Amino acid sequence: MAKHKKVGIALSGGAARGLSHIGVLEVLRDLGVELSAVAGTSMGSIVGSFLCSGTSLGEMEEYVGSIDWKSFLLFSDLALSNTGIINGRRVERELKKFLKDKTFSDCSIDFCCVAVDIFTREKVVLTEGKLMDAVRASISIPGFFSPVCLDGRLLVDGGLIEPLPTDALKVFDVDFIIASSIKFERDRDRYRHLLDESASGGNIKSYNYHNIGIGEHERLRNLFDLFRNRLKKNNEKTVSVQSILDTSLNIMHREMTARYKDLADIVIEPEVGDFGFFELTSGKKIIKRGREAARDKADEIIKKLGL
Repeated sequence: MAKHKKVGIALSGGAARGLSHIGVLEVLRDLGVELSAVAGTSMGSIVGSFLCSGTSLGEMEEYVGSIDWKSFLLFSDLALSNTGIINGRRVERELKKFLKDKTFSDCSIDFCCVAVDIFTREKVVLTEGKLMDAVRASISIPGFFSPVCLDGRLLVDGGLIEPLPTDALKVFDVDFIIASSIKFERDRDRYRHLLDESASGGNIKSYNYHNIGIGEHERLRNLFDLFRNRLKKNNEKTVSVQSILDTSLNIMHREMTARYKDLADIVIEPEVGDFGFFELTSGKKIIKRGREAARDKADEIIKKLGL
């Protein structure tokens, strides 16, 4: 590799879909890319902290495939408090299996993760202290996980401000940035199927699936008309909290990551839109999407880094 290139990688949020970063990192490793720094937001902070503190990518993938995610999610600790419906104790126990009591200074690769101070509404780039505490803050999805009190600040998921932490990498001396950012275009295929199915009943002939994604107002109008007519056709309640949450998070992630992608020299975008945000049971398939996306960029990576 060209010796003057100090490579950093930004790993986006995306809950279960962020497991695709493992596949991306595997391909980069196989290509001979040496990372000098890693920045992570939310799920990206988990993958990044594991990597930088010594967990191999093979161990990560083995863990993803071995845990009973249905039981894990079913029996996660409910907080039923004013700050979140999940208090995160079980998540913390799983994180501790890998992070133990390690600190940022124990990392073999420079690492940072992003959170948000809920009081000041400012981005916080965490680079010191225990990795467990920092990662737990970075993954605290508002309303789901209780916030983390750290150094006098109340911290939640960094994806609220910087879902793709390319800007956060500026805390390190890197001169080449790779971004691994989840992509949702496959959602369009799922909506197309539902839309065509509904249209066949004559309910929404005035809409066309090609309009989805052109503008957010029109996208939402199409989507909710689609859902409403699907309900009328089936005469049942098929719209779930998860489907609405997934769609909302998809829109926010896409719009918010646009300017952060511009800071990267190479952008790798695993297409994982047909997996739910909390579809951890499909972890192996999601990792595979990460590999596919990184391989598609292999020639560009080799050329730009002089591998």
